[in-house]
Amino acid sequence: MDKSLRNWVSGVLLVAPVFLTSCSLNLSLPQLNESDKAEFVMQAMTTGQQAYYEANGQFANSIQGLSLNANLDTGEYRYSINTEGQYAQTVVMTAAAKQEGLPSYAGVVTVNKTEGGVMALANICKTDQPSTEPPALSSTPTPGEGLKCPAGSSPVQ
Repeated sequence: MDKSLRNWVSGVLLVAPVFLTSCSLNLSLPQLNESDKAEFVMQAMTTGQQAYYEANGQFANSIQGLSLNANLDTGEYRYSINTEGQYAQTVVMTAAAKQEGLPSYAGVVTVNKTEGGVMALANICKTDQPSTEPPALSSTPTPGEGLKCPAGSSPVQ
């Protein structure tokens, strides 16, 4: 993504938690290529899940639960959200490419208990090569390293 677009995305992601905890957020995506749109949606869902957890003590188990009012029914990607644990303490989100030639994405947000309380860890990975399968992320942090991308994928910055 170019610098102006990255700044726009960063601005939206900074205010998203405010909107997501009190009302729905309507996203109007700027003109982006399909891969950048998927990356933007994954970042918005990750930030939204962190805000949802702060407000509700668990993660949303659906895109609708995040009140993310964006048209995510595209011909290019299939989005999903799956929570793990009895009290939805971990959420895995994916953007699986429906077409050849596009990368796929996976993101995880999990709660890690520390001496100082609770800390949310998040990671988004993108396949290094075009793939219709998202990276298989582990929701278990590696001590001292946090959440890592599996072989064949790279972190989304």
